[in-house]
Amino acid sequence: MNPVLLDELIYLAVLPLLPVILHLFFGRFFTRLTESRLRLMALYILYIVVHILLHYSSLPALLLLAGNVGLILGLSLFYRGELKWRLYAALFISAVIILSDAGIPLIPTDNGYRLGLLLSKLLMLFIVLLLRRVVRGEGRGQPTGWLGSAIWLCPFLSIAALLQLSGSPFFRLYPRLFPVVPALLLAINVLIFILTDRVLSARSERSQRLLLEQQNSYYVNQYHRNREFQEEALRFRHDLNHILLGLRASVLNGEEAATTAELDALLGWTGQSGAFCNTGNPVIDSILDYKRREADTAEIALRLELNLPPRLMLDTAVISVILGNALDNALEAACQVPKESGAERYIAVHMHYLNDSLFIRIQNPYSGPIRLSPHGELLTTKGDKRAHGIGLRNMRQTIERAGGLFNLSYSGQRFQLELVLFHIERL
Repeated sequence: MNPVLLDELIYLAVLPLLPVILHLFFGRFFTRLTESRLRLMALYILYIVVHILLHYSSLPALLLLAGNVGLILGLSLFYRGELKWRLYAALFISAVIILSDAGIPLIPTDNGYRLGLLLSKLLMLFIVLLLRRVVRGEGRGQPTGWLGSAIWLCPFLSIAALLQLSGSPFFRLYPRLFPVVPALLLAINVLIFILTDRVLSARSERSQRLLLEQQNSYYVNQYHRNREFQEEALRFRHDLNHILLGLRASVLNGEEAATTAELDALLGWTGQSGAFCNTGNPVIDSILDYKRREADTAEIALRLELNLPPRLMLDTAVISVILGNALDNALEAACQVPKESGAERYIAVHMHYLNDSLFIRIQNPYSGPIRLSPHGELLTTKGDKRAHGIGLRNMRQTIERAGGLFNLSYSGQRFQLELVLFHIERL
């Protein structure tokens, strides 16, 4: 058989390992957009077809390389997860594929080339299976700061360095030494990937811990509210007989005006022990009551306009993250408004329920300039950027995962946060 034809047949024979490797990798970190296996299979068959067309095209090497990387980036869009993490994962696995192909020492024979095709795919498969066992994350988190810069640059620089060194006179003179370079670059990329996974996992665990602490605070507050209500109800019940005896004596003595006033006062008793709001939704009531005490301490007026039916089927974690962080940010911003400026320090909370949807609007004043990231995101003004500024990001991520809407606007020294949660049913 023609050796060139045999090489191409072996290339086509081992090519199906590539989509298997990609799916094993993406499937470990992200969830599929479609649950249909047939659609997923059709997607990877289309990937193989386009990959083969690129392979047999007459495009320059750099364009072929860019096309193959672009295909893998496109595949990552068919999975759910943080966009930055997905794009980095796609660049990383692209670098693994390129470096693995270059890192297998080739024997300068036809059989050596064919063996290298198989061994490179097996090396990729081994790395992916290793990562599936070692990594902890689930495709969550935003790589930022120095870590974000490092992980984006590492795959690019690795591929660029490989292309640059492949034309080096030294390696042309000693070609058997060349596989050492991609092997080292591959090891560096794998280590950085594992480090990134560890950092993002730690950040995720920290966010979850803060969320649990916040929820515990709300539950403790709700417990105290219920306990105050029960104590007030027990006191009222204990004193009811004495009150009735006193009213009977007042009626017998002809003190009708005083008796009427006392009855009006009794009828006005609600048994809520001074609770700030009572919508019939314990989580919302507890959070608003908890934040009202913080607002009172900071001398900030908390205004409520609530139109909610009782006993909504709310996800405790979701509403705690959204409402708790939103009010924390509003309190922080309102506290920055100087009292001597004469500007009103307030937080206005508007919530209403319509068509199985919960609408939330929170307004508050702010003072000072607005700082934005290069991507248009608000930046914290506090000194410790790692310890602060996660509230808004947590809200946005939680709402996106819940399928809701999020909008933040500011003008005239006033913030306005608008949120919508859908498919909220009533008990």
